Amino acid sequence: MILIFSINAYSAKLSFFKRNGVSFFRISGVDNSTQVYTRGRYFVAYFPGKLLKKELFDNNLKDQYFKSFYLENTDNSSMIIVECNNGFVPKIEKNGSVIVVKPTPQAVVSKGAKRKLIPPPKDMLATPFYVSENTFSPVEKTKASYDETLFFSGVRAFYIKNYQLAAAFFKRIVTKYPNSPFFISAYFLLGDCYKNMNNYDLAIKTYNRAIELAPRNSAVAQTLFSIAEIYEKKNMFMAARNIYNRIIRDYVGTKWADKASFMLGYSYYLENRCREALKHFLNVQKDDPYYPLSMVLAAECFYRAKFYAKTVLAYYYMSNKLNAVDPVKYYRELGDIGVALCKYEDFKEASKVFDYLESTHDEWVLEHSYIDRMKCDLKKGDFDDLNYRGKYILKYSKDKSLKREARKLMDEAKLKKGEVNKKTIDEIMAKYRNDPEIVSLALYVYANKNFRDGDCDGTLKYLSKLKKMYPESDYNAKGEDIAAKCINKLLDRFYANPSVDQIEHLFKLSVLLKPKKADLCRLAWGLIFSYRVGEVEKIMHLISDDECRQAVIAKFFIEMGDNLKALDIVNNLQKVEPYVYYINMIFGDVNYFNGDYEKAINLYENALKVKNNLMDDYLRLRIAKAMIQLKEFDKAVDLLKKIKISMYSNDVTFLEGLCLYNKGSYKNAIETFKNLINNLDYKERVLFYITMSYLKLNDKKEAMKYFSELKRNYPNSEFLKVLEALMP
Repeated sequence: MILIFSINAYSAKLSFFKRNGVSFFRISGVDNSTQVYTRGRYFVAYFPGKLLKKELFDNNLKDQYFKSFYLENTDNSSMIIVECNNGFVPKIEKNGSVIVVKPTPQAVVSKGAKRKLIPPPKDMLATPFYVSENTFSPVEKTKASYDETLFFSGVRAFYIKNYQLAAAFFKRIVTKYPNSPFFISAYFLLGDCYKNMNNYDLAIKTYNRAIELAPRNSAVAQTLFSIAEIYEKKNMFMAARNIYNRIIRDYVGTKWADKASFMLGYSYYLENRCREALKHFLNVQKDDPYYPLSMVLAAECFYRAKFYAKTVLAYYYMSNKLNAVDPVKYYRELGDIGVALCKYEDFKEASKVFDYLESTHDEWVLEHSYIDRMKCDLKKGDFDDLNYRGKYILKYSKDKSLKREARKLMDEAKLKKGEVNKKTIDEIMAKYRNDPEIVSLALYVYANKNFRDGDCDGTLKYLSKLKKMYPESDYNAKGEDIAAKCINKLLDRFYANPSVDQIEHLFKLSVLLKPKKADLCRLAWGLIFSYRVGEVEKIMHLISDDECRQAVIAKFFIEMGDNLKALDIVNNLQKVEPYVYYINMIFGDVNYFNGDYEKAINLYENALKVKNNLMDDYLRLRIAKAMIQLKEFDKAVDLLKKIKISMYSNDVTFLEGLCLYNKGSYKNAIETFKNLINNLDYKERVLFYITMSYLKLNDKKEAMKYFSELKRNYPNSEFLKVLEALMP
């Protein structure tokens, strides 16, 4: 791992290594002004007159040798402090501008003797922002006043994070030494101690008192930010924003005002009020140090709203300054950016983001990055990498939610590979029954598998389940194409062997799935020829072919009894095939319903040339009915014998019985009608004609039997009035 620091006009590199189980580090780029020395367990590199600006920093450097790493800045100087663990002291090897530091075992303390722990001396501690540079010197002071001793003891305790002890020292100064030059600094530091001890009310009270005592002190702006941070921790965002507005007003044109402008947006972001946060983030200028982070947070806001294109665009604006964003603190936001980049198939840039996250070597960040990478692997179809990362999470992660997510992504990968059967699908659907994303994927994948296997019924079954269970799922749109192909294939099957159940099933599927490429023209005519005209209304306006749509609508109006509307539409249809046949059929209907049966028969016969078996038999039924009206019973029977579509068999049987009845062949008529006595569509009429046939045969007993059945089943039938007048 290499830490790089910009120091004014040159760079120093701090590199940590581990060889043969022993850790060590080296600093390169050290000049003559740099003071390098050790003090007990501490190694110090002091850079007078130079500020180190951290570009890449990792606090996670703890191992069996090194305990901690600090970078401290004053107004014009910087200091690096590295602390060894107990039992080791740093040893320096200097070679020109390169210094190598290795941990060496501490001298053994004789048995019974007390080990003397050496604290970091005050000259090794950088001065807090609000302590005057005049109070700090890298050279050990030989004489110190008691208040100065108290102050630096407090500073020492503060920087080893013993805030309770530090507060005791600072409180002693502010209560006993009001004239001390350290009085104001102690007040501000005391507030910091209370803040770090989570005693927020006392911290705010102390900060406000310090500001009241020194309203023009250079520490005031920083202290106001500390107060605002406390308010944010207490979810008092309005109070925090009042402070940010105060800083913007009182420190206009300074870096504090820039930071406050950013923090205004950040406070809204913490409240998950992205709309307000974006107003501030998107107004940050490119040369502002908060610009990269503003764009990252703006990208996260867009991501939460599922505006993935805007997420990617916001990232592109700051991608060359990615290193300015803390990957440990903002790992979730950066991970979401990586996922958004993958959605737009910018896998190279996504990999750059994930590599940056994983360079922290923070286990928590690494695991979350792996989960997000798995989402990208799923998008790319890189199932080997996905499984590798998933197995790593399952083996090493202690987070149960991450393990669940990894298993889910691995199951999704299994689905997307398509190597599944019904048992696997059922298991996944049961396992993730409350997870719409994976269940919808499972349904889509199995529908696709059925389609590849040529099973259109299975395909449409699972696509229907998907649509009913998850109507908003993206997989519905993905399944549209195969749904249309299957519906069209099943329409071919219907026209080859028509049945009412089949056309109704196709109609319901088409209304549910709404596949744009489904042949709704053929579906509409199939419904019409199956006497399901009422259902045609739901799809006729969706037919893409304009001529077919107009012909279907005209036929619909004819069947609904509105001849004028129908004729108005038909007159505008092209007189070319196949529409000329539809036109003849519709004009035939007009004449049929107006009672001009001869003209209707002539038009229907012209329409028979369509060479469509279903339409031909539909027209033959109409012609036969017209012939019966003209009392041409033999011709009607001959025509009925030509009808082959099994869907019309009941219509044919009834019309044959009607012809026999009208010809006086009552016994044959009775036998024919009895074939339909259990058919609810014909039962009422069949009972009437059987009763009438027995009356014609003077068989009053049988006539009464069927009359009673008609009366029992249809007490309000119009046929009863006729029969009551004829019954003895």
